[in-house]
Formats: sequence, structure tokens, C-alpha cells
Amino acid sequence: MLHVGIDLAWNTNARTGLAIVDSGGALVESAGVRTDDEIDAWLAPHAGSLVNVAIDAPLIVVDESGMRPVEKMLNQTYGRYDAGAYPARRSDPSMNPPRGGSLAARHGWNIDPAHGSSPTSPGCIEVYPHPAMVGLMSLGRTLKYKKKHAIGIRKPAFVELMERLEAIEPLRLSENPRWAELRAVVDGAYTMGAFNKIEDEVDAILCAHLAWLWHTDRSTLQVYGDVGTGYIVAPPPPNHPPSPRTSVSNPAQPHTAASLPSMTFTVDGVPATFATGGERPWRQAVKAAASTAMGTKPALTGRFAVEIDFVLPAPTIKGQGWDLDNLIKPTIDALGPVIGIRPGNWTSEQADDERVDRLVASKRTVTEGEKPLATITVSVVRDID
Repeated sequence: MLHVGIDLAWNTNARTGLAIVDSGGALVESAGVRTDDEIDAWLAPHAGSLVNVAIDAPLIVVDESGMRPVEKMLNQTYGRYDAGAYPARRSDPSMNPPRGGSLAARHGWNIDPAHGSSPTSPGCIEVYPHPAMVGLMSLGRTLKYKKKHAIGIRKPAFVELMERLEAIEPLRLSENPRWAELRAVVDGAYTMGAFNKIEDEVDAILCAHLAWLWHTDRSTLQVYGDVGTGYIVAPPPPNHPPSPRTSVSNPAQPHTAASLPSMTFTVDGVPATFATGGERPWRQAVKAAASTAMGTKPALTGRFAVEIDFVLPAPTIKGQGWDLDNLIKPTIDALGPVIGIRPGNWTSEQADDERVDRLVASKRTVTEGEKPLATITVSVVRDID
């Protein structure tokens, strides 16, 4: 019996990672591909032995806009560890239908998490590596090994990820030749491109481990959401507190207390700069995403640290890039649902950004297969004004 992990790109322009573990949980093989035909060809020799498949990509998407209920649940549980989920909605062409659901249907995999899987009737679940790492590895925050982070942050995080995966005994990674190749890339890499080529494959190995756990020890995982509106299988809510957040420029300097709340959410679309035609629609998008993330909860109280990571289109005119300071203002001004409304008599509602004591922002250009967005984290640094 074999269990498969797939870190599935939302479209065929980006890399997809693939991995298989055996009935004892040991890694058999892994690879990176792009197209649906390549995925099918890689899976074909194992078709009669597959039991569980765990896919890091949406399987079920019914909402036209906003966030799926499961993404709200996961953000409420794991957002304070920086492990919130990206929204999937059918208004996004890549989610209508979702590639993950189409892949499962093509191979006849049952996507109901209650399904009892077997080689004659394989099951397929949606998973998400970030909360899985937080829950299974007791991380205080996610490891910053993704391409959005600078190489000086990314490399040590990638090394730590490899070491933590090697510590999962059932995977028996030290015995696998392909793992030795991946480890050599990480240890010797000093460019973003080197990490980009293997990131999805490494994630797929963790997904394969989750598929194996779902078959052998379901007490380590639970279903968030449901098969009607979408679900994600992840560890139960962590009992450990999040680690203090650290400055990008000075990793030794904490700026939020471990026990205080935070909220992370994503705003899809092209960010707009201050005093431009796109400012009002961008403010509305930020406010809507913030409201969705908070749900029925009241705004956070206290003093705040705000981190904003912008992923931007390439400049249309060479030499005329995006001004980070002008991106920040309309974004932070729309955070009222999270940071509250400033008291007083104003002609229009004002976010209470006076209570923001620390602000960190970054920007980068989209890479292949990505879409423009902003990821925003608001953390309480003091619980009193």
C-alpha cells in the first residue's frame, strides 16, 4: 500500500511536487513536474497500490467570492502562528473548477474525508503544510522558507525544515537517494532559484506523510470544514503559544508577546498607491478581507504591530517601480475591522492606526504562476492602551 503527497500548483505554469511513501511511512520516491500529463504519467505505475492521497491545493470550492468557511476556521486557529490559509473562490478562473478536484475526479479518488480508503477505492484529502508543521513539529511560528522571504532568511529556515523532516522516523529519509540530492541542494544553495526548484517537492514529502498519518493514526489530525463547502485536514488546535515575532532586519529583537492575539489574512488583487485611481477599490478590498478574517469577532484591542507583504505586478514603465510608503497608507487606513475605529467626529470612518506602534512592510514582484496580493498580519504587542 502506498500513500501519495502532492503539492499541487493552482495552474500548470508553476511547479508541482510529488512524493510517495510506503505502508510503513518511508519515502519511496519524489519528483517535481508541471503539467497534468506529467502528474498522470508519474502516478501511473503506482495506480493499483495507492490508498491515500493528500493534496496541498483546494479540492472543493463553492463560494464565488471571499473566503471559504474552512479558511476562516484555519485562520482563527493557526493565524497567530503565521499559518493562515489563502482564500480560494470560484471567481478565480484557476478555481473554477479547482485543479485539485479535477485531478481527484480524473483518477477516481474519493474526496470525502470520511471515506475508508483502500487500494481499490483510494481516498483523497486536502491538506496544508504550514499548519501541519506548526501542529506536528510544535513550531512557535511557520518556517520562513518560502520564496517571499529573502535568501538570508530563507536558507536557514530551509535547513531547519530539512532537519525537522529528517527527525520524522517513519519517513526514513537518510536512506533515500533522492532525499540526499535534495539535502545537497539546500546545503549548497545560495540563490533563490535553487530553492525554488525543490520547494514544492519537499512540501510534497510532508503531504505524503500526512496521507500516511490519515491512514494509520487519525488521532494526530482532524477535519476543519466539511465536504459540502470545503475542508482541510490538519492537526488539532495547538496548545503551545506562538513564538515572539522578530524583526526582519534584526531577528533577535522580539516585538510581540507570545501569549497575545494576532490576525493574518490575505487581500487578493493589485495593491494601489495613495492618491491614485485605484486607491478606493483597494481600500474596499482590504476592508472586506479584514472583515471576513475577523468574522463576528470584535476588533482587537491594545497596541499593535503590523506587517504587510506586497506581491506586485512588474512595473509597466521601466524604471518606475512601486513606492512602498505610498502602498502602505491606503492599506493600513482600511484595517478598521481589525484594529478598530478611531474615536471622534470625522467626515468618514477612520481606522485607529494611532495604536500601531510598529510597522514592517516589504514588496516584491510576482513570480511565474503567482498573482498580486498583500498578506497582512496585525499583532497585539501590548494588551492595554
